[in-house]
Amino acid sequence: MKKFVFSLNALYDVKKTLRDKLQAEYAAAEAAHRAAVERKESLENTLDEKKEEHEQKAKNGMTVSELLGYDVYFEELQERIKAAALAVDRALQEVNRKRNELVAVFKEIKVLEKLYEKQYGEYLKDLEKSETKAVEDIVSFQITDTKDSEMESAS
Repeated sequence: MKKFVFSLNALYDVKKTLRDKLQAEYAAAEAAHRAAVERKESLENTLDEKKEEHEQKAKNGMTVSELLGYDVYFEELQERIKAAALAVDRALQEVNRKRNELVAVFKEIKVLEKLYEKQYGEYLKDLEKSETKAVEDIVSFQITDTKDSEMESAS
């Protein structure tokens, strides 16, 4: 009998390759998200530090130009923090998108593996049937051959 060949093997190989690619993309998306979060936290820490510095200088007295300089700087930092928050949100959406794609590919691979098992089980049943038939044919041939020999010797 022929060797077992999974009919969807090419698709299975493509899905495994896609899985590997998506795992790498998912890891990259997670790294980008972590970097965006760290960037936002860094900006927030800088803002907190500069606010403390501003309060200390305000207690000791500061010029109008220094006060205006801090106001402009704080506005700039707030805008950068908002932009960083948007970057964090976009990065998180990308992580979720890659995770969903990866889950879908894992499900498809699982279905293909179950189909493989089913086809292989059917192949084994067919193999067993053909072996049983071959044994029956051999036994039938031997019985027929023995009867023919007995008839010839009886004549």
